[in-house]
Amino acid sequence: MANTTNFNWETPDDTDLVKDGAAAIRTLGSAIDTSLVDLKGGTTDQVLAKNSNTDMDFKWVTSAGDIEGVTAGTGISGGGTSGTVTITNSMATAIDAKGDLIGGTGADTFARLAVGANGTVLTADSAETTGLKWSSPAAGGYTLLSTTSASGSSFTISTISTDYKHLFVQGKNFVGDTNQSKISFRFNSDTGSNYNFVGQRSMGSTYSTIIGNNATSLSSVIDLNNESTAQEMSQFSMWVYRYTDTDNVAGVINSKGADFSGGSSQRTAINTFFNYDCSAAVTSITVICGGGSFNGGTVYVYGVK
Repeated sequence: MANTTNFNWETPDDTDLVKDGAAAIRTLGSAIDTSLVDLKGGTTDQVLAKNSNTDMDFKWVTSAGDIEGVTAGTGISGGGTSGTVTITNSMATAIDAKGDLIGGTGADTFARLAVGANGTVLTADSAETTGLKWSSPAAGGYTLLSTTSASGSSFTISTISTDYKHLFVQGKNFVGDTNQSKISFRFNSDTGSNYNFVGQRSMGSTYSTIIGNNATSLSSVIDLNNESTAQEMSQFSMWVYRYTDTDNVAGVINSKGADFSGGSSQRTAINTFFNYDCSAAVTSITVICGGGSFNGGTVYVYGVK
């Protein structure tokens, strides 16, 4: 008997007798019936799937459904309903150059923000399309906020910006119309007993003394000295740290002056540390002449980032 090439089903030979041919046909039919038994059954909308790697081993399964079309959503372009469908990431194609960014322009919308110049920084700006822009970085270090000439028995430097971390105050070339006894400071025009300070006053090589008060003996000013003799202070520098705090502000004052008591003229140096028991950020500084009036001098106030 001859057999089929693929499934090895038995078929009649050309020389078989009629009765042998009939038997061979029945054998062939039985083999086909057995091989195709998995094609029986199934229900509406089921599809035929392979059940194993064995030849002619199938099973009926529920269809996962056909894709009828691809629709591009937000941020995607392309799509279609037939043939080969291509979709593209629209955000990726919006980028033209190295360093470009994608920024939101509203609900479900976006736009390209071209890369900025070297050294610029990304800054929020609601006036821009993407809400962002490239700009030069803010200057660090010291920013001069005000320059004030000394005058009268006292003067106030007001409306100090609160956009900085610390204040640096420099007093230069102070001269009085009479010999001065002291220079003092107040913050926010606060005349209450909310100041505590301590320092050391040195005069040439002759002597040094401690000036100031203590935590239980607060004063209404911060003094550069507390001498009763005449003294003219000529230069000072003052740091006011964390001046926007609303509970306590600390700082340090360094000064240089000339003592004229007893007809002598000796250089003095005073280093003072202070605390101000505040209830608001420091926005003004008052400089007070302890005797007579200022007849010259300039105060520079710097904001420090």
